[in-house]
Amino acid sequence: MSFLLIPFKLSLYLTRQGNETEGKFTLRFLGITLISRKIPEDKTDEKEKKEEKAEKREKFSLERILKILKLFKESLPYIYSLLTSVYKAVTIEKFSLNMTLGMESPADTALFTGYIWSFTYPLNAITRLDVNINPDFQRKVLEGNFQVNVSLKLKGIVIEAIKAYAKKPVRELIKEVRQ
Repeated sequence: MSFLLIPFKLSLYLTRQGNETEGKFTLRFLGITLISRKIPEDKTDEKEKKEEKAEKREKFSLERILKILKLFKESLPYIYSLLTSVYKAVTIEKFSLNMTLGMESPADTALFTGYIWSFTYPLNAITRLDVNINPDFQRKVLEGNFQVNVSLKLKGIVIEAIKAYAKKPVRELIKEVRQ
């Protein structure tokens, strides 16, 4: 159980140029890469996923959705404690955003860029954010780079997940959603 005290490291890097979006997701434990994925994945996998999603959509009916909502309401106190433990276990080590933003009109570009700046500077007092938004008043554009590194300590999450799973409403909710 002591391995739960050692944090997992999650890294996500995305870049967008024109219509092309590329990136990489990495999960590490003790410096060993457990999962590494390129973004976007192969096109053949996307076709299979679309077919699976179409099948899943057919399974949902109004009665089933209402039943899931009722079970969720009963499970909410246990899910809340699990979400609280996840919040406490996550540490953002690096958050970097470098973006060029342009909208149809220069006024909209200036307004939207101002909103983003006013939102990010107060957040910078809470946690270290590296956000650089460059307005482009000449053309409609959205390009840039995004990188986030997160540390995750699993001990509290595992304990709360076991406590939540021990409750009947949570087990029934999981069973119903998985069908």
